Amino acid sequence: MKHTLLATTALVAMTGAAAADWSISATGRVGLLTTEGSAAADVDAVAGALTVTDLGTLQFLGDDNAGNGTIYDAAVTADAALSGFGVGATNVTTAMITGMTDAIADIEADIAADQAAGGSDASVQLASDLALYQSLLAKARGTAASTTAAVADATTAINRFRIAFKGTGETDGGIAYGISGRMEQSNSATAGSQFVSGAFGKISMGDLDGADEVAAGGGVSGVGLSGLSDTNDIAYQSSGHNLGYEFSTSGMTFAYSQDTAVTTGSNSAMGLKYSGDMGGAAVTIGLGQSKVGNATQTTMSAAVSSGGLTIKGYTSTNDNGPAVAVNNGTVMTAHTAAGAHVAEAAAVANNDTDQTALSISYTMDALTATAFTRTVSTTGAADQDFSGLGFAYDMGGVSLKAGVVDNNDQQLVDFGLSFSF
Repeated sequence: MKHTLLATTALVAMTGAAAADWSISATGRVGLLTTEGSAAADVDAVAGALTVTDLGTLQFLGDDNAGNGTIYDAAVTADAALSGFGVGATNVTTAMITGMTDAIADIEADIAADQAAGGSDASVQLASDLALYQSLLAKARGTAASTTAAVADATTAINRFRIAFKGTGETDGGIAYGISGRMEQSNSATAGSQFVSGAFGKISMGDLDGADEVAAGGGVSGVGLSGLSDTNDIAYQSSGHNLGYEFSTSGMTFAYSQDTAVTTGSNSAMGLKYSGDMGGAAVTIGLGQSKVGNATQTTMSAAVSSGGLTIKGYTSTNDNGPAVAVNNGTVMTAHTAAGAHVAEAAAVANNDTDQTALSISYTMDALTATAFTRTVSTTGAADQDFSGLGFAYDMGGVSLKAGVVDNNDQQLVDFGLSFSF
């Protein structure tokens, strides 16, 4: 950020700077937050089971460790126990448990001996095999029945004080520039950024939101004094962006951002936003997309405000890329029911995630009521549902706020005073 500020200062100096305008603002809040506890719950036992992919991994380990000069008698025993163990079978034999347990002990001893001798590349492969054996053994053993402890409701005092500062100016050549940041009661400075803008657009550096968030917004309207876990917000994958560009014309804004520290792969985002008036209503429509490695997130949003009514909605999809091969892409083998070996490239799917949300707010005089709902759906997992209801009463510089949120079946409640100056 020092380099960024120096570059900005240099540009302003070269073009001839006029006097800058500075502004300082502060916000704070004090109140109470209640978090719902949970009752004690019984957890059913899970029987030990191995999938056909697990069997392929186990077969690979037995073949690999028996053929590379390392003595794993127990591993070979576990491998032999697979004979007649048909594809799709879920039973686990005692010989397999014993074989894996002994193989783990053998590998740990070999790693210790290798390290004592000065260490070699063999330890890396041994450590990889050890992790695979330990994972398979845990699955084969299953888990015993248990009971989770009860958690009582908890009420805590909440407070925050934040100071924000902003400086803007314009050079004699017509180029605008600025700097912004904020501090909290912890004395930590956050969210610092600088920009220069002109007919060419706006270039920003520092602690920036991704361009997809700039275009699609942070989420639907939230409730409560503290945000109540901010479950109304979109979960963006783009983060750490420190270089951004925006260009606006006729109500349209194009944005691009990236993390310049990323040297391999990608961490970038772009977005397009329209803001204008339609039939007396203020309308905003946004579309954003980010790319982080092989994962792509696409977000669309819309907001309409008329009179005291505001409606916001968004949908966001994370495509987390293709399935990836386990064990560093090694092709493993699996047993057929007849005991023959077949090639199998074991892979683990990257689960995709969808987010949808909607909020409605209505303001009448000094009172604003807000409600929202949000659902997060991930492939292979149960949906997560969030909803909230809140009220805010503006008393002029000080607002009384209260909210309740269902945080995926956990209740959160807060109320208190929010002030700004």
